[in-house]
Amino acid sequence: MSSDLPPMPPAPPAPGGFDPAFIPPPPPPPYDGTLPPPPETPVLLPWEQPGYPFLEGLYETAKLFFTDPTLAFSRMQLGGELGRPLIYAIIFGWLGTIAGQVYNIALGGAMWKLLPQLSQEGDLASNTMVNVGFMVVAPLLILIGIFVGGAIYHLFLMLYGGANAGFGATVRVLCYASTVQVLQVLPLCGGMAGAVWGVVLQVIGLAVAHRTTRGKAAAAVLTPMLLCCVCLVILGIVFFASFAAMLGKMR
Repeated sequence: MSSDLPPMPPAPPAPGGFDPAFIPPPPPPPYDGTLPPPPETPVLLPWEQPGYPFLEGLYETAKLFFTDPTLAFSRMQLGGELGRPLIYAIIFGWLGTIAGQVYNIALGGAMWKLLPQLSQEGDLASNTMVNVGFMVVAPLLILIGIFVGGAIYHLFLMLYGGANAGFGATVRVLCYASTVQVLQVLPLCGGMAGAVWGVVLQVIGLAVAHRTTRGKAAAAVLTPMLLCCVCLVILGIVFFASFAAMLGKMR
């Protein structure tokens, strides 16, 4: 017997909004180590972290570049403004310049007392004024040196195929490599040790910042130095040859 009654409507959902016919999806499988972990927020250098105390940021950043330069450069920002790296370079570069010039003034005074026949009081005063003037203009010279040196290193990085980041990354490397200028406060060997360690920091920093090999970074740093040495040798040979020729004509 057929019925003309309409079909029964579906049962209303249970109180609380739960639908008995709804089957929730299964939970995601636990992380088994085969997929890459979620990206983590990079830890910046203390000097580049907003709100970090000024003096503590200087100290902790400098300590990191002396103890673990590879880690330090890996935490360096590659983009953004160059204000803080340049301030960092000026602080350490100026500190090293002041220490070096003070030692020059003290050495000049000691030499004047030991060998008065080789120096006059006026010469000592003029040399002191030159040293003080060099301290005053040191920040400007530091900035010029960083940008000129950065342009030279970046050019050679491009020639060797290692410039995988922008010019700003090269400038940042030179700024933080200026940490070694603080070694000039050590008398006698401080300047030489700082120069050697500065080259090491530049090579490591360029390799990390540009994601290139240390061989290419070392070539970009050492090639300009080698060319300067060759030019000085050529100029020395020309000068002595001209001087010898002049002496030959006088005889």
